[in-house]
Amino acid sequence: MEYYETIIVGAGPAGSTCARKLAQAGRSVLMLDKATLPRLKPCAGWVTGEVWRDLEVTPGEYPHSLLKLSTRLYIAPFPFALMPWPTRWANYSIRRIEFDQWLVERSGVAVRQHQVNHIDYQNDTYIIDGQLACTYLIGAGGTGCPVRRQFFPRQRPPEDQIVALEKEFYYPDRDGIARYFLFDRGLAGYSWYVPKADGYLNLGLGGFNRYFQSSSLSIHDHFQAFLQDLMGRRLLSPEVADQLRPSGYSYYLASGQGPVKQDRCWLIGDSAGLATLDFGEGISPAIKSGLLAAGEVLGNTVYTRGAIFNRSLRPGWQWLRGLVPRYSGGSGQRREDQPEPLARPNFH
Repeated sequence: MEYYETIIVGAGPAGSTCARKLAQAGRSVLMLDKATLPRLKPCAGWVTGEVWRDLEVTPGEYPHSLLKLSTRLYIAPFPFALMPWPTRWANYSIRRIEFDQWLVERSGVAVRQHQVNHIDYQNDTYIIDGQLACTYLIGAGGTGCPVRRQFFPRQRPPEDQIVALEKEFYYPDRDGIARYFLFDRGLAGYSWYVPKADGYLNLGLGGFNRYFQSSSLSIHDHFQAFLQDLMGRRLLSPEVADQLRPSGYSYYLASGQGPVKQDRCWLIGDSAGLATLDFGEGISPAIKSGLLAAGEVLGNTVYTRGAIFNRSLRPGWQWLRGLVPRYSGGSGQRREDQPEPLARPNFH
């Protein structure tokens, strides 16, 4: 059986950032990921200046495609842009297939393709599928992370679950302005149009799963309506719109509920549910959580949810969040000891 002091399950931005900090301190680290890298990752690819600060690089030092964004915010029912995004930092777009691979290579830590099926905890040691052992275990495998399912079984607040559809593709005729649309056609959520360098474009739409469970419109209905709106604005051609087949995924907003540590095990990134409450920003909180978890392994910091700011907007703009209705739905109170099943977003 192979032993490493720390094993990180998931090689996305949270896992790679955590691995790099531990490796810099001379610790023995291995990353596991179920996918073969580099890999396509459903994500708008929006990063802020805070990301570059936390990674200790400047945008100019990033070696791959990068676009500094000019932004517009739309709030239904107004058909025109009201303002630029009132975010706390400058905004950029990256391609996750490049960004994630760069973070892995920068970490200097090996990544092994491995689907984690079972983890035992015996005598202060974690044993993964009877093959790998470690003293510290980091769950960085996203919403369905196997570390979360096994060691953090309490149900996450269902009212904080977001489901999304998105597609990234080469579209050299794209507009150069990043757009964020709120509440179109009554959607309890948002949609986005994010241009990227080298002629790429990312389109997507996300909303509260509870909304889709109670609405007569499915997420696919909203996505098709969004494409129609973009065609009406001459931001997308009908020929391209007809060919788009989006990917679906799910994540949780940073409600502040649920532990991120148990014994010598931590959750970081989307496995912890850290996306900002107002704009659904995920990459910056993921990177920060990776740094904090590594710091706690090293004995330098304490990682708590409260240590990660859960807003993207500048002070004074949080009223935008208050415009989004909440869909508690369901019946009765959930039990705190109720095991959490795999997320089943409503993609009907």
